[in-house]
Amino acid sequence: MLEKQFNSDKLYNSIVHYYIDKKGFSKDKANSIAQSVVQKEAQRRICKNEKCKHFSHDHIRNLETCLVADCECNKFTSK
Repeated sequence: MLEKQFNSDKLYNSIVHYYIDKKGFSKDKANSIAQSVVQKEAQRRICKNEKCKHFSHDHIRNLETCLVADCECNKFTSK
């Protein structure tokens, strides 16, 4: 089973609206928080293998062989 592709725009918008509407933060502060969260989530989903650096949704079952044709990655590395 493949992981859903990471949708940074959807995550960003939902975080901004949450902090503005529910928490009463300023637009700038909400944008700053959203940028930080989206960056962390994107980094979490990138293979840490130096030869790969593809997203987790580009790996079979998020753990095995990379789906990118010319990549030598044998296993998704999260650390």
